[in-house]
Amino acid sequence: MELKKIRLQELESFLTSDFFRDLETKPISPARVASYVNNPHAEAEDPVLYLLHDDTKLIAFRTLYPARLMNQSKRIAWLSGNWVHPDYRRRGYSTQLLTEALKDWEERLLFTNYAPASLQVYLKSEYFTPMFLEDGVRFYFFVKTADLLRDRFKGMTPFFKVVDVFIRLLANLMRLLYHPRRWKQLNIDVLDLPDEACYRLVEAKKDSYLFERGQKELEWIFAYPWVSTAKKDWLPNYPFSSYASQFHYKTVKFMKGRRLIGFLIYSIRDGHLKTVHLQLPQNSLWVAARFLIQLSVRKKIEILTILEPELAKKIQKHANPFLFHKRIEQGIYSSFPISAAMRKIQDGEGDFIFT
Repeated sequence: MELKKIRLQELESFLTSDFFRDLETKPISPARVASYVNNPHAEAEDPVLYLLHDDTKLIAFRTLYPARLMNQSKRIAWLSGNWVHPDYRRRGYSTQLLTEALKDWEERLLFTNYAPASLQVYLKSEYFTPMFLEDGVRFYFFVKTADLLRDRFKGMTPFFKVVDVFIRLLANLMRLLYHPRRWKQLNIDVLDLPDEACYRLVEAKKDSYLFERGQKELEWIFAYPWVSTAKKDWLPNYPFSSYASQFHYKTVKFMKGRRLIGFLIYSIRDGHLKTVHLQLPQNSLWVAARFLIQLSVRKKIEILTILEPELAKKIQKHANPFLFHKRIEQGIYSSFPISAAMRKIQDGEGDFIFT
């Protein structure tokens, strides 16, 4: 068994190498390679992919990408992608790769948007502590239980399909009963990308946030998403989701006359709607709540995910057609001392905005 590290400057050649071609499981997708290579915070020598392999059999891998804390010159890295072959799990291979990454990045690593199994690996390592924990909310509307629960309850797909018929009937009824309020003295523009006014606001406010996310970071994220709507050939060989039949970002500007109050950025992926960037004062969150409810009705959204606690509360208090909701945790864990007490956390930190 061999440990291999791939640095940023080697990623593109690795993707076209015979070694990569012959691997039974692929450790990174072309979309992620393009994103990593164009990351404005990345440097050529950065180790971004760790592999354990036995010839062409991939045993385990781990990916990560560099980032910056606001107004700090020393970089950090987000853990984003951890996989171990089913035949080799619970043998410490994931921890081995994590230890290598911690050493290379001087123990300046963070993670969020975690799977339960990955969270346990990180916490057992005793390197990571929570530096930010908040409760968001996931709202369910035209949800498909056959998709949501089939992996957990195998063999019950026919039952879930019957349940989904009743859910659709109830959701359509709630949709008919919902009467959206008219917008008064407020203009809304929906754009494919933030415009100059949005970017001016981002740059003016970015010092109040913990992680550096200004114009250049947003332009990079939109130009290099990790989800493709064109290629399906990766599905059998890549253990993470890299394809969607529908995926896009939209920017929503809220205006009073010609004055920009603020904006939000959302993504929709195969019926799942989530906010990934929110630039609105607290006393204007109601406009975002109303917009997202109305968008969910118009698009027959299956699930709406809101990590910003105050926005989630506004949606709950507002008349809405959602069938039910549940609390979800937005947690950010760090391997080095860091405090979020004096700075804000954006929606979509880490890899949440990419997926």
